[in-house]
This record gives sequence, C-alpha cells and structure tokens, in this order.
Amino acid sequence: MNTPTSNPGNRDDLIAALTDDLTPVARIKPAHGVLLIGFATLVAAAVSIAGFEFWAGIVTGEASAFFWITNGLLLVLGMASTAALVAGALPRVGARANAPAWSAAMLGVVPAAAIITLFSPETLHGHGGLSDPAMWHWPCAAKALAASLLVAVAAVMFLRRGAPVSMERSGWLTGLAAGSLGSLAYGLTCPLDGITHVGIMHVIPVAVAAVAGRFVVPPMIRW
Repeated sequence: MNTPTSNPGNRDDLIAALTDDLTPVARIKPAHGVLLIGFATLVAAAVSIAGFEFWAGIVTGEASAFFWITNGLLLVLGMASTAALVAGALPRVGARANAPAWSAAMLGVVPAAAIITLFSPETLHGHGGLSDPAMWHWPCAAKALAASLLVAVAAVMFLRRGAPVSMERSGWLTGLAAGSLGSLAYGLTCPLDGITHVGIMHVIPVAVAAVAGRFVVPPMIRW
C-alpha cells in the first residue's frame, strides 16, 4: 500500500504545486554590492563638492598629516565594512570576517589621540583645546552624516536583494560603511585639518551611523 508521499505521481504534483508560483531572478554577485556602494560614495563626494567646494589644500600640500591619516583610516574601515556587508548578504559556510572590527579599532586611535591632545599641558597653556572653534564645528559632522545617507541607501538596496542571515550584524556593517565613506566623501571639502577637528568631528558620524544602522536597517531588510 502506497502512502501519498511514497507515490511518485503525488510527489511530482507536490513539487509542481510548490514551484508553480516561483519566478526566476537574476543571481546577485558580490561585485554588484561593491560597485553599488562605491558608486554611491562617488555620488556623495560629487554632491558634497558641488555644495561646499573642493578643498584645494588637498592637492597643494596644505593638508596636514592628521587629515591624511584620518581619511585613510576612514577609507580602510569603509572598504572592510563594505566587503563584510556584501559577504553577509550572500550566506555561505565559513568564518565571518573580523576586518571591520580591527579597522574600527584602528580608527578609534584617532579620536583618542585628539582627546589626549585637547587636555595636554601645552594645549591648555596655549588657551586652545576645548575653546578652539574648530573643535565645536558640528556642521561638519552633520554634513558628513547627510552624505552617509546616500551610501546607506545603496547598502540597503543591495541587502534587500540578497539574503542576510544576521540582521543585526548587517545593520552594524551598513552603519559603519555608510558613516566612514560618507565622512570621507564630505571630508574632501573641509579645510579644517587639525587633529582635534578631524579626529572628533569627522569620526563622530561613523559612531552615530553605526548605532543608527543597528536599529534602523534590520526591519528594512528582514525577509
């Protein structure tokens, strides 16, 4: 006596019923996500330059070492977070990349150095530090966050096409990638290149974007 599940005809009907409403979709590739986020970063940079003008000091040698170090670390964090985000949208067996965590730790050295500089005897004696107007130039942080939104939109668009398993991790990575690349994009227009400014005002957007991404992104990409 055959049961419904053991009857070949019934099995074929069951499979046909399960697949009847399925439609083929184009397979997404990691390169698609990288290119999409990279393009969004370029757009954010172009919009920032159009609105606030490119800082010529970058090409004339005026930019300080702090400017190059901070923006270099922002680029490294953005690239590492993008790579991990793209990999997380395409589930596979294997260990998770921890490059974003190490990159974030490297970037964290910059604000730590800025804070130490703020309270150093030489800075306090020179009446700078906390009284320095550049230290409290919050518009830079706000504009960097605005640039980050463009990158975040691109990241979410890619994640929605993929199949991320860890929503919370994808949220963190989206925030880290968007915050670092957005700050980098806007940073091309900012002539304030002291350690206290770039180390704090240009890094704060990364932390804010990461926290926001953790809570805002998961509901937007949930299956």
